[in-house]
Amino acid sequence: MPTTVEKKTFQALLDAVKSFPLPAGWTKAANVALPNEDLDPPLTADRKFISVEIDLNRPIATDRVSQSLEPIRQGILRCAIKWPRNAAEVDAVELAGQLAAYFKTGTKLYREGLQVRIDDPPEIVAVPIMQTDTHKTFAVLIRWMTYPPVPA
Repeated sequence: MPTTVEKKTFQALLDAVKSFPLPAGWTKAANVALPNEDLDPPLTADRKFISVEIDLNRPIATDRVSQSLEPIRQGILRCAIKWPRNAAEVDAVELAGQLAAYFKTGTKLYREGLQVRIDDPPEIVAVPIMQTDTHKTFAVLIRWMTYPPVPA
């Protein structure tokens, strides 16, 4: 069975997140929570980490006449920076800026002949959008689009 555009898009975005250079002392296993993966070792109140979600939104039709072209797929790569309540917020904002710079406008990701593009600048929510007893959450929202191949 062929791989779907959605799966290729999801994998391209995951690959990009996995290649993001982490701060000194961080590891992918302990400080990056990918979809359907647990942190290892389990979370503690003083651990800083990034929680990653990939949202696939409504496709955009590109060919209303013959209806033979694939739609444009779009969505949001949401990186929630979880920061301990007692840690300096400015460092969380710095990490958000590094993520935004990594996924800057013009970024192109490839997976099995598919191109995922970042056409808009990432949005940084530099105030805590959620707080628990142990952590504050800052967000980086990265809008992506997957364009259909154009027939020759």
